[in-house]
Amino acid sequence: MPDLTWPEKNSSDTTNITSSESHDTGFGSDIVGDAPSPTEDSKSISESIGQNEAESSAAEDDIVENKEEPEVDMDILGNGMLVKKIIIPGKGVTTRPKNGDSVTLMVDGVLEDGTHVDTGEITFILNDGDVIIALDLAVALMEMGERCELKTAPRYAYGDQGRDPDIPKEANIVYTLEILKIEPAVEPSLMAYDQRLKFGEAKRERGNYLYGRGDFSGAISSYGKATKLLDDPELNAGLDEASRALLADTWVKCYNNMAACQLKIDALDAAIRSCEKVIATQADNVKALFRLGKAYGAKGDVDLAISYLGKAIKLDPESKMLHQEMLKLSRRKTKETATEKELYQRMLGIKPGENSFEGKKKHANTSNMFTKWTLLGGTVAAVIASVGWTWYRTSWS
Repeated sequence: MPDLTWPEKNSSDTTNITSSESHDTGFGSDIVGDAPSPTEDSKSISESIGQNEAESSAAEDDIVENKEEPEVDMDILGNGMLVKKIIIPGKGVTTRPKNGDSVTLMVDGVLEDGTHVDTGEITFILNDGDVIIALDLAVALMEMGERCELKTAPRYAYGDQGRDPDIPKEANIVYTLEILKIEPAVEPSLMAYDQRLKFGEAKRERGNYLYGRGDFSGAISSYGKATKLLDDPELNAGLDEASRALLADTWVKCYNNMAACQLKIDALDAAIRSCEKVIATQADNVKALFRLGKAYGAKGDVDLAISYLGKAIKLDPESKMLHQEMLKLSRRKTKETATEKELYQRMLGIKPGENSFEGKKKHANTSNMFTKWTLLGGTVAAVIASVGWTWYRTSWS
């Protein structure tokens, strides 16, 4: 798969439901009611038994009635923008998925005009940034086998960008959700090679999608998860050369793309570290050299930035982007050099535009004139002192 260079257009894949950030949820509570108090009046035993039976019967009726009634709306965030209502109850709170679990979900979304979107079966890692925020938050509160309705505001779905071509900007969506399967998280050390590669590629593609939407922090998170799993010397130690090369090809792209995102948010040191990871494996990687140049240029180290860009241009002399960046840095270097020269001239008393030899000559003449006046002043002072001393001796003799 190609590496990320510029923002990619987002896919129209209906199962690729997006999220800009991962959320750790812990909502939910157990409701405990007070048991009825025993009767304490002076009625007969039979009357007391009858009263207790009546109360028990009423309590049972309430329980049955509560089971039949749909659950009241759950305002998940307390702001009315994400509301969940159970249609079919699940198998209890102990069956709720945990963060990191793999969840298979049946989804059907409906826009305000009746258009169906995000329809189908999807599998994702809970609270790992794989889906829109609304689904991560709601599914954490669902039980195995549960079916619910979820109303979400644009803020927790596709926001002010929407998703071409099926979801407009600022779209409210009503989802019908049903959990089909929950599988516990798998430790990376227990994953087979092909599982790790598949997971890494999925995270890289997710990062590319988020980059295209301008969610650079979300993209960095996705790329980071991929590199953590793929760039692991211990896990890769037993693999053959071809398998390691395939993994390296993916994580090199992830580090490169991560650097592009880090430059976007001015995380310059992090971008440099990401690029150095690439260069350590592929010394002639043009994109990494280019981004190192941009990062060091932004940090003010123009000479080092020009050095990296020079290496990149030698490898790809036809790239207009590289030449434009080099021209920009060269002009900046020229300006900085001129500023330094002007500062040096001021220190020597040379006016801007004046020949340096003339300036030095003028400086020397000024110094000589100062020396002459200093000597003359010293001579006059000595004569005055001598005359004064003679007068003093004459006046006291």
